[in-house]
Amino acid sequence: MSKKALLKLSGIALALGLVTGCATTDELNAVKAQAAKAQETADAAMTAANEANANADIANVNAVGASEQAAAAMDAAGAAQNAADNCSERCDRMMEKAMAK
Repeated sequence: MSKKALLKLSGIALALGLVTGCATTDELNAVKAQAAKAQETADAAMTAANEANANADIANVNAVGASEQAAAAMDAAGAAQNAADNCSERCDRMMEKAMAK
Protein backbone atom coordinates (compact mmCIF):
# COMPACT_ATOMS: atom_id res chain seq x y z
CA MET A 1 0.00 0.00 0.00
CA SER A 2 1.08 3.47 -0.67
CA LYS A 3 1.31 6.25 1.85
CA LYS A 4 -1.66 8.01 0.25
CA ALA A 5 -3.86 4.95 0.53
CA LEU A 6 -2.71 4.40 4.09
CA LEU A 7 -3.47 8.03 4.99
CA LYS A 8 -6.94 7.80 3.42
CA LEU A 9 -7.63 4.55 5.21
CA SER A 10 -6.46 6.08 8.51
CA GLY A 11 -8.71 9.11 7.96
CA ILE A 12 -11.70 6.91 7.26
CA ALA A 13 -10.94 4.77 10.29
CA LEU A 14 -10.63 7.89 12.46
CA ALA A 15 -13.92 9.31 11.19
CA LEU A 16 -15.62 5.98 11.68
CA GLY A 17 -14.22 5.77 15.22
CA LEU A 18 -15.51 9.23 16.06
CA VAL A 19 -18.98 8.48 14.72
CA THR A 20 -19.08 5.19 16.57
CA GLY A 21 -17.78 6.88 19.72
CA CYS A 22 -20.57 9.45 19.58
CA ALA A 23 -23.18 6.76 19.19
CA THR A 24 -21.67 4.92 22.14
CA THR A 25 -21.71 8.14 24.19
CA ASP A 26 -25.39 8.65 23.37
CA GLU A 27 -26.13 5.12 24.43
CA LEU A 28 -24.11 5.63 27.59
CA ASN A 29 -26.05 8.81 28.35
CA ALA A 30 -29.32 6.93 27.84
CA VAL A 31 -28.19 4.23 30.26
CA LYS A 32 -27.13 6.90 32.77
CA ALA A 33 -30.56 8.53 32.46
CA GLN A 34 -32.27 5.19 33.05
CA ALA A 35 -30.05 4.54 36.06
CA ALA A 36 -30.85 7.98 37.48
CA LYS A 37 -34.58 7.37 37.02
CA ALA A 38 -34.27 3.95 38.66
CA GLN A 39 -32.43 5.57 41.59
CA GLU A 40 -35.18 8.18 41.93
CA THR A 41 -37.79 5.42 41.96
CA ALA A 42 -35.82 3.48 44.56
CA ASP A 43 -35.45 6.60 46.71
CA ALA A 44 -39.20 7.24 46.50
CA ALA A 45 -39.91 3.63 47.44
CA MET A 46 -37.54 3.88 50.41
CA THR A 47 -39.22 7.09 51.55
CA ALA A 48 -42.64 5.45 51.30
CA ALA A 49 -41.38 2.41 53.22
CA ASN A 50 -39.94 4.61 55.97
CA GLU A 51 -43.24 6.50 56.24
CA ALA A 52 -45.16 3.23 56.41
CA ASN A 53 -42.80 2.00 59.12
CA ALA A 54 -43.32 5.21 61.10
CA ASN A 55 -47.10 4.85 60.73
CA ALA A 56 -46.88 1.24 61.88
CA ASP A 57 -44.92 2.34 64.95
CA ILE A 58 -47.60 4.93 65.75
CA ALA A 59 -50.33 2.32 65.28
CA ASN A 60 -48.46 -0.02 67.61
CA VAL A 61 -48.23 2.68 70.29
CA ASN A 62 -51.95 3.39 69.87
CA ALA A 63 -52.77 -0.32 70.14
CA VAL A 64 -50.74 -0.63 73.33
CA GLY A 65 -52.57 2.40 74.74
CA ALA A 66 -55.93 0.93 73.80
CA SER A 67 -54.99 -2.36 75.41
CA GLU A 68 -54.02 -0.60 78.61
CA GLN A 69 -57.30 1.33 78.60
CA ALA A 70 -59.24 -1.89 78.04
CA ALA A 71 -57.44 -3.51 80.98
CA ALA A 72 -58.25 -0.49 83.17
CA ALA A 73 -61.89 -0.69 82.06
CA MET A 74 -62.00 -4.38 82.94
CA ASP A 75 -60.56 -3.62 86.37
CA ALA A 76 -63.16 -0.90 86.91
CA ALA A 77 -65.94 -3.24 85.78
CA GLY A 78 -64.70 -5.92 88.17
CA ALA A 79 -64.67 -3.42 91.04
CA ALA A 80 -68.18 -2.27 90.12
CA GLN A 81 -69.38 -5.88 90.05
CA ASN A 82 -67.88 -6.52 93.49
CA ALA A 83 -69.55 -3.39 94.86
CA ALA A 84 -72.88 -4.47 93.36
CA ASP A 85 -72.51 -7.97 94.86
CA ASN A 86 -71.73 -6.49 98.29
CA CYS A 87 -74.72 -4.17 98.05
CA SER A 88 -76.96 -7.06 97.03
CA GLU A 89 -75.77 -9.11 99.99
CA ARG A 90 -76.45 -6.22 102.38
CA CYS A 91 -79.90 -5.69 100.90
CA ASP A 92 -80.64 -9.41 101.28
CA ARG A 93 -79.55 -9.32 104.95
CA MET A 94 -81.65 -6.20 105.58
CA MET A 95 -84.65 -7.84 103.94
CA GLU A 96 -84.18 -10.98 106.04
CA LYS A 97 -83.99 -8.91 109.24
CA ALA A 98 -87.07 -6.94 108.26
CA MET A 99 -89.00 -10.11 107.48
CA ALA A 100 -87.90 -11.72 110.71
CA LYS A 101 -89.45 -8.92 112.80
